[in-house]
Amino acid sequence: MPRTMKKHIYTLSIATLALTILNGCKKDTITPAAPDPIDYTVPITYNFQNADFTSSTQQIDMLGELITYIRSTHTSTAAIQPTLSAQKLKDFYTNVNNVFSSGTLNTSGLQLFEKTNNKALFREAINANFEDAQIASVFASVNPTVSTAANGQSGKLISPARAVLVDAKGFEYKEFVEKGLMGAIFYSQACSLLSSIASFDNSQQVNGRTAQEKAWDEVFGYFGVPVAFPTNTVGLKYWGVYANSVNVAIECNATIMNAFLKGRAAISNKDESGRQAAALVVLNTWEKIAGAKCISYIKNAKNNLSDKATLHHNLSEAYGFITAFQYNSAKTISDADINILLNYFGNNLFNLNVANLDLAINKMATVFNINAALIP
Repeated sequence: MPRTMKKHIYTLSIATLALTILNGCKKDTITPAAPDPIDYTVPITYNFQNADFTSSTQQIDMLGELITYIRSTHTSTAAIQPTLSAQKLKDFYTNVNNVFSSGTLNTSGLQLFEKTNNKALFREAINANFEDAQIASVFASVNPTVSTAANGQSGKLISPARAVLVDAKGFEYKEFVEKGLMGAIFYSQACSLLSSIASFDNSQQVNGRTAQEKAWDEVFGYFGVPVAFPTNTVGLKYWGVYANSVNVAIECNATIMNAFLKGRAAISNKDESGRQAAALVVLNTWEKIAGAKCISYIKNAKNNLSDKATLHHNLSEAYGFITAFQYNSAKTISDADINILLNYFGNNLFNLNVANLDLAINKMATVFNINAALIP
């Protein structure tokens, strides 16, 4: 059954009657009338009549094609050794030269580059990553069935479990781009929109939606889940996938989806306090998902210390989630703790201090009040 929220608006009424009775004066205070409730229904799915999150979905699909291209080099099969083109990677990033398989994406007018938060010159770092990844892929293709990467040498790490292309410090190129843009675009844009949602106009519609409704829809789209989540988990993308993978441990799926639904309904019904409360739940839960998934990857790294390809893959994933924290102005974790966590990894994964992995898990568990033992 739909859930109903009631917001009671109290009208302040101060009335004093001065009555002269015989030789005295008596004051009677009028009791305020019972408030009239404003009722509105919160749906059980994100099927709001005027909802549209196409822009977010298209950006997710763009990143998907970019990552698929990089992942094409993650093979140790001698007969199939594709190499990367830095120019093609940049074309994906800036949406030029009709590089996407979908014509809709090519003509969308959207660019991952333009949407990237430029904190710490991240756009330039992404482009430098593309250039280096091309060189590493060419070098790895010369010896396709053996690991070519080592401390100080970019190339490929190969194990029975996987093959990954890494830079000279052991960071996986794919994860630098994937987790980097998940943070610098999807999470950054979502956090920015939620933090400033009250400043957007909600008094009139433009193209069928108010500015607040449009912003909220965009945030929901960036989370990458179907409208009937978490009942339906088919087709999860990026953040939605990671939320679902840690849901048993931190019970995040229903919490964040209910907040998405309540916030959107509150906006459409001019319930400002309801909107702000829901926005805070989304921000806090999304951040905790990142923390929980980071713990998961660090635990997997600990379990694969002898498998260098899997070790570096997991460390690169975890590192990327940590860098994403910076984009949330309402974050629980402090800047000081973010720096502590990054220092546990160091700037060269080939020189990893394994003892720091437990320190990183404990720090993350403490900050977000997570039972690390429950994280898969």
